[in-house]
Amino acid sequence: MGYKCILDSATKVVVNVILLEDGVEWSLPDGHEFAPQHDGNMGDTWDGSKFVAPVEVPVVREELQAPGTAPNVIG
Repeated sequence: MGYKCILDSATKVVVNVILLEDGVEWSLPDGHEFAPQHDGNMGDTWDGSKFVAPVEVPVVREELQAPGTAPNVIG
């Protein structure tokens, strides 16, 4: 048994990671291919020699006010 990373052929992004038994042949959907390595995670991009994790975008939290209310100011 072995893990296989499935890439979107156009973007080279890992769209799935599956476990296949040795010797089992499995047809990929059109537009997809197996990565040459198996240690990627969903969302990683194959750059031709290794997997690159996606850049995490920081979440900015913003307090929202109801229209017509005064801001909450301390001090």
